[in-house]
Amino acid sequence: MEQYYLPLKHIHLSLVAFSVLFYAVRVLLMLAKKPIHQHKWAKMLSRGADTLLLISALTLCVIISQYPFVDAWITEKLVCVIAYIILAYISLYRSETLKGRLLTSVGAIGWILIAGKIAVFKTPFILG
Repeated sequence: MEQYYLPLKHIHLSLVAFSVLFYAVRVLLMLAKKPIHQHKWAKMLSRGADTLLLISALTLCVIISQYPFVDAWITEKLVCVIAYIILAYISLYRSETLKGRLLTSVGAIGWILIAGKIAVFKTPFILG
């Protein structure tokens, strides 16, 4: 199973980059009042990439034998990703004011940056 670690890690990191960049593009289009971020294809592409991202993350957990709620750094990374998803959803679909959209968008990116820091150093931010 270890022979799949490196290729799967590269796939996972590529999906992370795509997901975050696609979210940033959708936010910029939303702020420019271009409704393309609401189109069905944009939503489906985002959900598809995020689903593959989560599948690759779970598979990596199995390969390295470290799991959420067992290993602190993965637990914190999971909490950060959930916060990112919630704030991204609010910024794209629920926030009605420009200030709310900006704050939730910055918050979403902030949470994903914290998740990246935790992933790189494999050190918990809060629980460590």
